[in-house]
Amino acid sequence: MGWRRWGILAGATVLAACTGGTDEQVVVRVNQTRVTAAEFRRRLDLERERVPAHLQVLMESADVQKKYAQDLIRREVLLQEAARRQIDSRPAVTDRVRQVREQLMLQTLLSEEIGEKVQVPEADVQAYYEGHPDEFSRDRLRAGHILVQTEGEAQQILERLKEKEGFEALARRHSLDKASGAKGGDLGTVERGKMVPEFEKAAYALKVGEVSAPVKTRFGYHLIRVTAREPRPAAPFPEVRENLRQRLAGERQQAAFEAFVDGLKQQATVEVREELRPVAAPGADAPPAVPLQPGTPPASGEAK
Repeated sequence: MGWRRWGILAGATVLAACTGGTDEQVVVRVNQTRVTAAEFRRRLDLERERVPAHLQVLMESADVQKKYAQDLIRREVLLQEAARRQIDSRPAVTDRVRQVREQLMLQTLLSEEIGEKVQVPEADVQAYYEGHPDEFSRDRLRAGHILVQTEGEAQQILERLKEKEGFEALARRHSLDKASGAKGGDLGTVERGKMVPEFEKAAYALKVGEVSAPVKTRFGYHLIRVTAREPRPAAPFPEVRENLRQRLAGERQQAAFEAFVDGLKQQATVEVREELRPVAAPGADAPPAVPLQPGTPPASGEAK
């Protein structure tokens, strides 16, 4: 085993000084630290949980247990030497211990208050699936759009479309998405899950040939036109059940988390002195540009 591994090894859990049990029950002793047979078994069981299932049976072999005992000894002599040098009192160590302790406290609290209490029954998953058929449709669309900066611009172009001006010509002249604009606004085939949510929701609500009202996304305002629709069977419930259950659980747990935190804040005395907050550099909080289709670089103007 390389020496670097000992700096991060968690498998051989920390040996606290064990004073219970008779000497006949002690399996490992390092100076004043003792590990009884029962404690050795407990630690071995914890180690077993960290290895793949098909290797867990090996933890019962005499050779593996002998090696594990030697690992415990090596780790303990290192820990005792670190303690002798008072490394545990150094700021880098105490800060990290505090962080780990706080994280474990938060994980335990939220597990008890949110994770264990907020569940999604199978009937709720089934009901959601049946009540939202469009969400599980595999229909594909061919769509185009005209992207502009403001809602006012979008409304003006929409009026011109109503006056029978051509969508393609207006897209070439006015769309900030120069890539699709050069093709008369055409985006090609639009599949579910491939577009930003606001755009996708509006597009799938349109009939063939229909143009949407202005749709706002982080890129600006879109006028969307559907030119073709390919109906396809919906995804069957067994195929989407687990992902849907996880999504519904996540949404409910997030809502429960927000309510729980809000309740705690209402009971607390909270003060924020804005004048003492560090000021971020200009633009540091700006969100990154996200393309309409994942994997496709934003066209010129989209990130503005």
